[in-house]
Amino acid sequence: MKHTIQKFHRPSTPTATALSLCLALFLALVLELGIFQFSYFTQNSGAYPETALDLSGMNGWNGEALAILPENPSVSFDGLSLPTRRVTVTLAGPSGVISGNVGICDEASSVKTTGAGSFSVNPGGRENAFTVRLQSRGDLTRLRLTFEELNEPVFLLSVTLNARQPLAIHWLRVFLLTGLLAALFLALRFRLYAQDYQPGKRSHRLLNLGVLLLALFISAGILYGSDASHQLLRPYPPLEEVRSPEMVVDAYMQQLDAFEKGQLELDLDVNPALHELINPYDKGERDKNGVEYHWDRAYYNGKYYSYFGLAPLFMVYYPVFWLTGMLPTTIFAGACLTVFAILCIFAAIQGLMRLFTPKANLLLFLSGELAVMGGSLLWLMQASASSFYYLPLIASFGWLGAFTAFACYGYQAGKPWKRIVLFALCGLSVVMLVLSRPNAALLAMAFGAPLFLRILLDKNLSARQRFLESALPFLIPILMGAAGIMYYNAIRFGSVFEFGTSYQLTESDIRYNSVTPGLHHFGSMLYHYFAESFVYTEFFPFLRFTTEKCVDFGNYLYQEYSAGLLQMPLNLGIFLLIPAVFTRSSSSDRKGLLKKQTGVLVLLAALALGYLDFMLGGIHIRYVCDLTLALSVLALFLILEQIHFDRTRSARILYVIVLCAILVTIGRGVLTIFSNETNDVLLKNPDFYLYVSRIFHP
Repeated sequence: MKHTIQKFHRPSTPTATALSLCLALFLALVLELGIFQFSYFTQNSGAYPETALDLSGMNGWNGEALAILPENPSVSFDGLSLPTRRVTVTLAGPSGVISGNVGICDEASSVKTTGAGSFSVNPGGRENAFTVRLQSRGDLTRLRLTFEELNEPVFLLSVTLNARQPLAIHWLRVFLLTGLLAALFLALRFRLYAQDYQPGKRSHRLLNLGVLLLALFISAGILYGSDASHQLLRPYPPLEEVRSPEMVVDAYMQQLDAFEKGQLELDLDVNPALHELINPYDKGERDKNGVEYHWDRAYYNGKYYSYFGLAPLFMVYYPVFWLTGMLPTTIFAGACLTVFAILCIFAAIQGLMRLFTPKANLLLFLSGELAVMGGSLLWLMQASASSFYYLPLIASFGWLGAFTAFACYGYQAGKPWKRIVLFALCGLSVVMLVLSRPNAALLAMAFGAPLFLRILLDKNLSARQRFLESALPFLIPILMGAAGIMYYNAIRFGSVFEFGTSYQLTESDIRYNSVTPGLHHFGSMLYHYFAESFVYTEFFPFLRFTTEKCVDFGNYLYQEYSAGLLQMPLNLGIFLLIPAVFTRSSSSDRKGLLKKQTGVLVLLAALALGYLDFMLGGIHIRYVCDLTLALSVLALFLILEQIHFDRTRSARILYVIVLCAILVTIGRGVLTIFSNETNDVLLKNPDFYLYVSRIFHP
């Protein structure tokens, strides 16, 4: 009997998990009904009579709806006299999110129309109606609707005051609340905050798998939300599309077309007037002479080339083309590359855990893995993948993760054949990294240098283990890949080290950009790449990237959407490198020395790469993304090494602060899906965008 009572009070793990999920679902429904749907239960149609406004007498009525034109994007309803608590408007028109505001006059302000609320709506979709809560002081006398940045006519189908609202449960909000509450209950029930991560423990492996699946689920959500048509493939483009002079044309589609035609140069019409210019790479001269050209392609010896890394072409475009005869959309290509990157990053984190074996807190580790996806801006890059510029960046994340994982597992491999295979794959990862984003190879070198030097100098290993099983398998694919890349560069641009970036037709003549030492430029890089703030807003998605311009560089510097990587609080963990480096360790602690060397080199490489991007490129969130993955992973491991849920009060307070910072990083990473350079979800799937925004603005 006593045993039965104990089992009742302390249920088994599956039972406790099921109970937590049921309780979380119940509480989520209670919150949905009791808070978000509270107004439904407090409606009082008697005190606030429902009144449909007559639109037929208004100027612009076409017999069916009231037209609102871009040249006069507002409409006023005067002569009203009734208390009002809400206005409900139904629209028709083009698909796309339109915002605006509601102004009123009442007994407290009978002359001046004052702003009372705002709205966002999609006239051409499911979210074509909106309700704005009002609170007239006395009777409402005037109602004005004003639409912002209206480019096409929209049509008012109905305007109703005090319309009775139906019960509209937001199931996505319920699902998210259930997940958050369940995670909270399970963390408390099993004291995940007080446990250390043990990779060999089955329950910990399952939790880690759950975090991986959640990251992949978010990636799938981005794919779904990025385009309302959900188109994954497209037909092989006609020549007119290949030769389109528009900036948005996919360079990878053009390069595949060129390879299929047996040539390296892109099949683009070349304007002879380009050759007649004194400097065809000067945009001002091109514009002054009215010369048409293909934007952001490398122009060399009268031909156009693509200077973008070939890795996405080999990883996604050609496999899809060979299997289906069609091409992937850039959104689908970005999703495929993101899935690859997520898998490789998780493998890299597991490899680093085995290599460095920090005493890691379980809850910080699990939440930190997800925070790396947000803090590195990987979700942002996938959400921006309609711009092919982000594809090589996402690919570089995957191959940097793959390099790290193979290096870690190869270092610890016991069997010769495993060591050979893993180091060969590690070398292949370097080649693919260069084919993705050549500058990112600097980060791989920084991480790999201490590890490979330790192998080569380890006297406990035989010469066979150091050279034939480690160095040679690693170097062979690198040398073969380097030879191929250099040959490819040489036959296109006459130099083995020229990838084509110097010859791009873009905002300025890139050939004049050079890396010169300068404290002012280095300080500007630190500000724009590390410290520059988001622009925070009151309404969803609550943040956006800044377009702040700085003209204090002595010459032209490219500047676009950007924010510093320290806006993701996880990345603040890099400052923990300071106490880690200056903490004394015994001479026999070889693993501790390896940690310090790796951390310092990765940070120095990131600073060097940031300065390189700043001087050669300028200021853009894509250049910041070159640094984010390496620094996010470094920050995570520094946090895991030094932050624990110890018994002291100060340690626990610090633990809670760090955990909150990690959760904020995850949240901000998700919000960048809806606010970025391309704004794909907003522009291409407005119903989904508005549906998600209703989570925060019911």
